[in-house]
Amino acid sequence: MMLLSGAAFARAPRGDFSIGPIVARPGTAASGRLPVPEGVDPGTFIPITLIHGSRPGPVLALIAGVHGSEYAPVLALQRVRPLLEPGRLAGTLILVHAANVPAFLGRTVYTGPVDGKNLNRSFPGNPEGTVTERIAYVLREQILRRADVVVDLHAGDANEALRPWTGYYAKHGSPEVIARSRELALAFGVDHIVLFPMENLSFDKALYTGAAAVALGKPSFDVEVGGLGRATPEQLALIERGVLSLLRHLRMLEGKPSPVEHPIFIARRANLKSEVEGLFYPTVEVGQWVRTGSLLGYVTDFFGNRIAEHRAPHGGVVLVLFGTPPVRPGETVAVVGEVHDPAPAPAQAP
Repeated sequence: MMLLSGAAFARAPRGDFSIGPIVARPGTAASGRLPVPEGVDPGTFIPITLIHGSRPGPVLALIAGVHGSEYAPVLALQRVRPLLEPGRLAGTLILVHAANVPAFLGRTVYTGPVDGKNLNRSFPGNPEGTVTERIAYVLREQILRRADVVVDLHAGDANEALRPWTGYYAKHGSPEVIARSRELALAFGVDHIVLFPMENLSFDKALYTGAAAVALGKPSFDVEVGGLGRATPEQLALIERGVLSLLRHLRMLEGKPSPVEHPIFIARRANLKSEVEGLFYPTVEVGQWVRTGSLLGYVTDFFGNRIAEHRAPHGGVVLVLFGTPPVRPGETVAVVGEVHDPAPAPAQAP
């Protein structure tokens, strides 16, 4: 598989690299707090590390912790940081260790504890808005604009189990940005690739982190590894390998990348939402292949009476499942991806 080169992003030699108060000289690393000023509610900060290589190259931003209880990417970036010697790096790496500190410290699911807003629905942000909107604005102006490539690292939230995948905007952005985003997602090495359906989003409607990056002309893709408030050694290793492969693909590190050899593309996803409140019981597992009509789970009332069922509207692979019992109307309890893959499907659920 022929991947696009990172040479397209290479820049002339430069001096210090700074974001806010954090400054890294060539061949060094620096960490610090990027301020999010107070406004209609208290301010906060974004912890970042700048690893500024001694040789010219692209600027890659890795963003973890957009949602407060998605821990695997946050922990994985702490594992990646000591592996990288600035003197052997080409270009600059921006590590956003926890984009949403209020949500992280508050252990919240999906939304922030101060204003109840979802950071991954708050771009392009607002410097006069609530704290989540101000975080989005600082990320946009200080991180997304400074990067050549943006990777948004997620996991299933504390209530979600999921199958690892990467995804990119297959219809959003210029043809060049779309092509580069695709190749970068493949270079990360995870075999399931989701094609996000959004197309030609205007800047003010690009609500997601990755979509906002693409609206700025930056190749971008999302990663989903981990979930249920846990981060296993296998999940951390998967993210670590993906980051190192991406750095090699971009020629920021020496060595050969490890792109996925047999990608499985998912062009359509069914999000099954509950219409009732109660307790959700999954009957399949994430990563399992299902047929049209397969029972994915059911909901009981508080007395154990079954009051709703959720069945697959089409065949495919289970990407996401609610992994904790509480469920409210409107919440997504399962996601099934329709797979476009010439290989025979594995054994399916009844």
